Amino acid sequence: MSSSTDPQPVPGGLVWFDEPPPPRATEQLSREKVVAAAMAVADADVRGEVTMRAIAARLGVRSPMALYRYVGSKDGLVDLMVDEVYGEIRVPASGDWRECLRGLGLSAWEAVQRHLWFARLAFSRPPLGPHALATYDAALAGLAGLHQGPTVRMGFIDTVLGQALGSGLAMLEERAMRERVGLLTEEQLAAAARPYLERITAEGRYPHFIEWANDPRRFDPPPHSFEQVLEWLLDGLARRVADRT
Repeated sequence: MSSSTDPQPVPGGLVWFDEPPPPRATEQLSREKVVAAAMAVADADVRGEVTMRAIAARLGVRSPMALYRYVGSKDGLVDLMVDEVYGEIRVPASGDWRECLRGLGLSAWEAVQRHLWFARLAFSRPPLGPHALATYDAALAGLAGLHQGPTVRMGFIDTVLGQALGSGLAMLEERAMRERVGLLTEEQLAAAARPYLERITAEGRYPHFIEWANDPRRFDPPPHSFEQVLEWLLDGLARRVADRT
């Protein structure tokens, strides 16, 4: 009988370790084809959702149950989808830790924008697939010149990747909201919010927010782009390195 202190298994297992190898590929089905179709379905869905039925329809397969032979379970499919996106993230081979993190962050942001669903699913499963492990290993190696322990270096990496994933998650949820309420452009969203903003402006209870809301430059290209926020993060990490040194 296990105790509460015993290691707990990953929910659903990990497709690389707990599932048997997929069967031989056919002209219609293979693990690679199922994963590619799942990613295409998720890319096209406004919420990044995917179902076995939709994947089967895309592949021209009559029974969605046939797909499970190649991915094991829905969790196994998520493992494979998430790891495929980690395979799109590039870590620059640079001896400079800041350049390494900058390149990692920008590459991750590009991958997230291509696959917004990744920003949500990346938090739902442990990043232990071969592509994820290779990405983290390369990033840890790129930060070796910091002469910090692996836990500190991993904290730096998670800070940068977390910004990319958090920004992507916000973009995914906003996209779904806009689709749901039919406000697809900035102009439509501004028009819908205008009566409420006029009311709180008249009340004068939130002067600093009102100043921002009524600033005509609010719709200019934002100064807080992902690239700018990434530089702010790197500046903060650089100060930490300097302090510890």
